[in-house]
Amino acid sequence: MVTGRGIREAIATLNDLQRRLGLVQATNDDFFSEWTDDLPSLTAQEQASLDRLKRRYDYHRSDGLLLEGTINLVVTAPLLELLGFIDPPFRLKSPYGITLELEEPEETIRGFIDVLVLQERLWILTIESKRTSISVPAAFPQLLAYMAANPNRQLPNYGMATNGDEFVFLKLGTGVEYDTSRSFSLFPRRHELGQVARILKALGMQVLNSPP
Repeated sequence: MVTGRGIREAIATLNDLQRRLGLVQATNDDFFSEWTDDLPSLTAQEQASLDRLKRRYDYHRSDGLLLEGTINLVVTAPLLELLGFIDPPFRLKSPYGITLELEEPEETIRGFIDVLVLQERLWILTIESKRTSISVPAAFPQLLAYMAANPNRQLPNYGMATNGDEFVFLKLGTGVEYDTSRSFSLFPRRHELGQVARILKALGMQVLNSPP
């Protein structure tokens, strides 16, 4: 049957991912080595721009927790532009609509996710941080479900989820395994935005250089 429920309601936990989609977290530490190995360096200009993004974020964050639209405007979009993800050969899709065929019980769910999809294989999700209970890991089931519905599964799919304060990267392989990076923080003074940028650059190169 077709239901009016969205992805967020139908697949709300990691247990739902395993029970309804068969996805499991990888146990091999080398499964997602792309976020640690051979990361590209940043230019002096890129580092200066990241420092400016950090100061801008601190300015707006000092008034309290931020909404999704503000995080996109202040952090996510400028970061993607700085790293060249808004220019050729990358293409953006947002919002992104999908259909998922689920089993046990048999169900078809459809929905839209307000996410940037780059080159069909790199997914960027920004979630609101207006409540402290909305953490980045809470978005993993939703993002992985959409990634699993991507018809381009012959190659790994990568994702980044952020609420402004923290960033986490994800990988969904060609089978049923997925894994995540550690969390990278933006909020403290000794922020990790540079590391986030290096990983994003590495994943972008991985997507572009993989054979079609």
